[in-house]
Amino acid sequence: MEKNLHTGNLGMMIVDENGIVLRASPEFCRHFSLVESELVGARIHYIIENTFKKSPQKDPKKPVISGVIKGTPCLIRIHKEGRNFIYSALVKTGEVDPHEIDSFLKAAEKPKIMKKMNKSNRYSFDDIIGESSLMIQIKELAARIATSNSTVLLTGESGTGKELFAQAIHGLSLRGNHPFVAVNCAAIPNELFESEVFGYEAGAFSGAKKEGKPGKIELAQNGTLFLDEISELTYHAQGKLLRVLQEREVERLGGTISKNVDIRIIAATNRDLKSLVQEGKFRQDLFYRLFVFELKIPSLRQRREDIIPIALHLIKYFNEKFNREVVYIAPDLQEWLITNDWPGNVRELKAFIERGMNIVEGNALTLDCLNFSAYTEIPEQNMQIQENESLHSLEAEVRKAEISAIQRALKESNGDRTLAAQKLKIHLASLYRKMAKYDLK
Repeated sequence: MEKNLHTGNLGMMIVDENGIVLRASPEFCRHFSLVESELVGARIHYIIENTFKKSPQKDPKKPVISGVIKGTPCLIRIHKEGRNFIYSALVKTGEVDPHEIDSFLKAAEKPKIMKKMNKSNRYSFDDIIGESSLMIQIKELAARIATSNSTVLLTGESGTGKELFAQAIHGLSLRGNHPFVAVNCAAIPNELFESEVFGYEAGAFSGAKKEGKPGKIELAQNGTLFLDEISELTYHAQGKLLRVLQEREVERLGGTISKNVDIRIIAATNRDLKSLVQEGKFRQDLFYRLFVFELKIPSLRQRREDIIPIALHLIKYFNEKFNREVVYIAPDLQEWLITNDWPGNVRELKAFIERGMNIVEGNALTLDCLNFSAYTEIPEQNMQIQENESLHSLEAEVRKAEISAIQRALKESNGDRTLAAQKLKIHLASLYRKMAKYDLK
């Protein structure tokens, strides 16, 4: 045990299992101006404030704690040796620069921040449902692009899954273990965009944090910055972003020093950037910086064979969320799903399936679950064109005629939609679509 009396930068004490001091090293006594004979027999919590009053076994499991010895804050390491405990004083205030402590704390927090940010990268190519030839082609191209560091522009209608592709590309890239930071350019007010994306220095504006704040660009260091709805950026913001792409450096709001950044840019838009360039609403130089790799994400209308697999995947998801046991989709609903145009794409389909999964009973999702269960008869006199009624537009007249024909066919068929479709000589799916269009329930 004698050899242990000289361990620790500032010396140490040996304490028994009841918290009674047995020995104190000369270094410990010298650094804190104490006398060993006065320490032996005393309880540890009288010597080191902030330690537990009970036995050392009750101390925190972490081997390094903070304590105060004769009014001096210190870091103290505790480890067990036999039945006794060694309290080694490591460092005290005045012997270390406060900035160094701050740097240490920031470095310690960085892995936690990185882990938290990487949780936002939730999707891979395995999560992109679709085995149509078009989707296989686009996924293979995206996978090849992923290994590059070049900028990617994702285009396609709203709801097609552009962010899902962005996360999958990031996850497969060499940056996959670094942050994926998403910015919705349309959701951040113009007056806050610069401070949120580029960050700000202390005192940059009223209400700013005294220590300043890194922007999304800095947070994406070594990783990927995803700029969703990039077409909504103001012309001024486009210019600042262009500098980041060209110079690979960012300057915080209110700052004077530029910081080098190593990030990959993935941008997304549901608008035609070429047309916006021609209209003077989008910078041409920024467009060419973004237009390195363009991936056009297809709509559901372009890959109808993927609709049912996606719907089944969504049903499985909502089974777990709503505690349901749905295992298949009724044939008439399958037909309706496939023939529907889905202008909102996968996002719309997901909302549609969720609506049905909230009210479904049993193991099958049917049209009845999606508010097509009952035919509400519309009084015939309200549908018929009166002789003295003025003529409307062709579109309005066609609407009236279709509503009247559907209403009559359903009445003659006693609500049998299959028979009504036969009478109208149209496909059953077309009947469902028109009933939805005209809100005929």
